[in-house]
Amino acid sequence: MIRLRTIAAGLIGLGLTGLGWPPAAMAQESREIGPESSLCLEMNAVPPGGELVLRPGEYAGPCAIRSGGEPGSPIVIRAKDPLQRPRIVYAGNTSNVIDVRADHVTIQGLALGPTQRDVDGIRIYGRAGITVEDCEFSGLGGIAVVANHRSSQGMTVRRNVIRGSEATAMYFGCHDGVSCVATGLTIEGNYIHTVRAPDPEIGYGIQIKLNSGGVVRDNTIIDTKGPGIMVYGTMDITRASLIEGNVVMGSLRSSGIVAGGGPAVIRNNVSIGNAIAGVGVEDYGRRGMLRGVMVVHNTLYRNEQRAVALFRNGYIDVSIINNALHGRPGPLLPEPQPGLRMAGNIDCRAQACFVDPENSDFSPVPGGLLIGTGTVRIEPWVPGQDYFGAPRPVPPTPGAVEPPGGLIRLAPRP
Repeated sequence: MIRLRTIAAGLIGLGLTGLGWPPAAMAQESREIGPESSLCLEMNAVPPGGELVLRPGEYAGPCAIRSGGEPGSPIVIRAKDPLQRPRIVYAGNTSNVIDVRADHVTIQGLALGPTQRDVDGIRIYGRAGITVEDCEFSGLGGIAVVANHRSSQGMTVRRNVIRGSEATAMYFGCHDGVSCVATGLTIEGNYIHTVRAPDPEIGYGIQIKLNSGGVVRDNTIIDTKGPGIMVYGTMDITRASLIEGNVVMGSLRSSGIVAGGGPAVIRNNVSIGNAIAGVGVEDYGRRGMLRGVMVVHNTLYRNEQRAVALFRNGYIDVSIINNALHGRPGPLLPEPQPGLRMAGNIDCRAQACFVDPENSDFSPVPGGLLIGTGTVRIEPWVPGQDYFGAPRPVPPTPGAVEPPGGLIRLAPRP
């Protein structure tokens, strides 16, 4: 009761007890509001373990969340009806739609945008326990979800939809890898469609900066200006980023997935029709960090220059194994060189490997070149399952999909 009384006293001092949170029973409370309420005051009155439920409608922004939850008891701000997302509206240019300046905050099912140039959707200053899920961002002039102010751990960004962004869609960590790092990231199940950015900006789908990392899984990223996904690697060779089960298609100026350094495991992805390669491996900034980069069991189809492109400067430790490849005439893989291991990759240009790739079915053709022709490796980075979660046999099928396979989904996940 001491903490509840302390919270209640603080709310009285702020003049917030009239918002409907009973001072003696605020923990685990759920409060429902409509657009006529003062959204920002309500957000900051939620106690640890409590939730604020928003009815459908348009709510006035911008808002800064300064009061968060506790480990295991976040504050939750969510839509009442996931099919009728409440929209946070902000037409100005002096703030972002939502600034999260507290820890242990979960934001679920909101809609944000459109915004003016350089106005972000959700900018995160918190250090721990931040979750953004099931939200929709449309027509943003800034970044949808960004965390590049303070070091953070365990952030989760999942099942969000981002459409028509005029800037990089998601951005984590600081460029120098020192001012801030984001570790233990989980970026999964998001749908990003159409990212543009004025020159000289790149326009990424998901960008994870130097010394930041985690898991980037099951995202669908279509029609970006720059890479669909890029990780820059970490100085700590024990912390590898995992890029797995993503569909990346149609980068206008770059490769679909780019590793600017390692360690990184890039597996079970489908990368289609990108301007340079399906997967690009480059020594970004000549940092000499191309070690522990594994490009394994990906399906790389009709990328403009190569299936896998390697841009090196000095020592490398890169493996390209059991990928299904297709593209224009010419080399699909880098030239053999010290530090590069290649095995089990299948060129699918001379003979059809996939059931119906033009209609997003990359299932292996029965009896075709892919069936059972993969190299058998016993390594921690070898996937035990394929893109669809089917077990990998011995020997495995090169590419992202084992038979019987199915259609690759190019729409938001249900």
